[in-house]
Amino acid sequence: MTHQERRLIVAGTLLIGVSYGLARFAYGLFLPSMREDVGLNSTMAGAIGSGAYVGYCFAIVISALLVERLGARSMAVAAALVAATGMAIISASTSALWLAGAILLAGASTGLASPPMAEAVSRAIATERQGRANTVVNAGTSLGVAISGPVAFIATGQWRIAYAAFAVIALLNAVLLFVSVPRAGTSEACGDTASETAGRRNLGGLWRASAWRVMVASVGMGIASAAYWTFSSEALLTQGQLSQALANSVWILIGISGLVGGLAGDLVNRFGINGVHRATLAALALALLLLALMPSSLSAALGSGALFGASYIMLTGIYLVWGVRLYSDRPAIGLGLPFLMIAAGQIVGSPLAGYLIGHHGYAFCFIAFASIALVTMLIGYMPARGEQADVGSKTTVSSQSATPLQRFYLPAMPPLGLIDKIGRLARRRSGR
Repeated sequence: MTHQERRLIVAGTLLIGVSYGLARFAYGLFLPSMREDVGLNSTMAGAIGSGAYVGYCFAIVISALLVERLGARSMAVAAALVAATGMAIISASTSALWLAGAILLAGASTGLASPPMAEAVSRAIATERQGRANTVVNAGTSLGVAISGPVAFIATGQWRIAYAAFAVIALLNAVLLFVSVPRAGTSEACGDTASETAGRRNLGGLWRASAWRVMVASVGMGIASAAYWTFSSEALLTQGQLSQALANSVWILIGISGLVGGLAGDLVNRFGINGVHRATLAALALALLLLALMPSSLSAALGSGALFGASYIMLTGIYLVWGVRLYSDRPAIGLGLPFLMIAAGQIVGSPLAGYLIGHHGYAFCFIAFASIALVTMLIGYMPARGEQADVGSKTTVSSQSATPLQRFYLPAMPPLGLIDKIGRLARRRSGR
């Protein structure tokens, strides 16, 4: 791997860590301090939390339209600058209205980051190394979540200082992206050729008979996870009477355990989508129930954080595989549709959680959202005629969809290359 490729990977990983881990998900970590300083009730806090997801949905569409015109470098730098601007405004916000606008702006950076990084990896990194590059860049989300915890330790109760520091990191990232991402119209590596790109052009229609299944399942998971992302730290502090340091530790554990979710692809190949999907949703529900029933137990809090981090990333991987199987001829749609639906569910879930907490308490809210995760288990993958059957270890992904999976990039998804490597290593060590 060349020096230029390594530099691009570092810049891309930092962009995803900044946009997802800091600009989007760190809100839940610092929410208790924000509520005291800005004066937010639970309903307002939930509504503001959904702003990041609204920003994502709009930005992903805008970025997809502009990246081919402006190039990967311009859009990637813009994503970092938007994240920096949003987090700078967050650090200076003195009212709920300003905070809501800043959260929406910062959250938009996640959507802006996706298409340019897909383009950059495809253009600047040789084809045989693109899978490894995507593996590292995709880990940025968990890295960002894990980093925000130690920052919260250092700036205990000082969320403005923390967000100001995050904004500085985003600015430095913008500079690194400017010197690392290739300019528009250049192709500095042995990436996709025009003929290869044409071969992957959309072949079938947008709507598929069973598309509603993955859409409903993704929305259900998005709703169920929103309560945890937004209110878990606050629940540990107010209901569990745990210290801010312990709440930060749980947050760090969420980020670290998210790497375990990278086993999703290997588990799907072995046990099928439906079995892994239902088991992982059960783990997500258990994480919520532990927080609802035993918020004052340190072991339960740590177990809840570990379960949530692993199950959230694993579920995104399951929906990725599900979508690509459904849209094997249109992998971009198969990758993007479930993730957009997850964000749509989080837009609904965050304010709903705030309303339930304000009127019925934390325990009722988390139990209700655990129930949503369990109900989502009723939605299963059903292959259409000609699609890959949902069976165990004997299945293989067709060559038609395997190539785009290696090359296509979508943040906050598990690293598919790492999935395969960990699975093979585990099988060798177990003698299977």
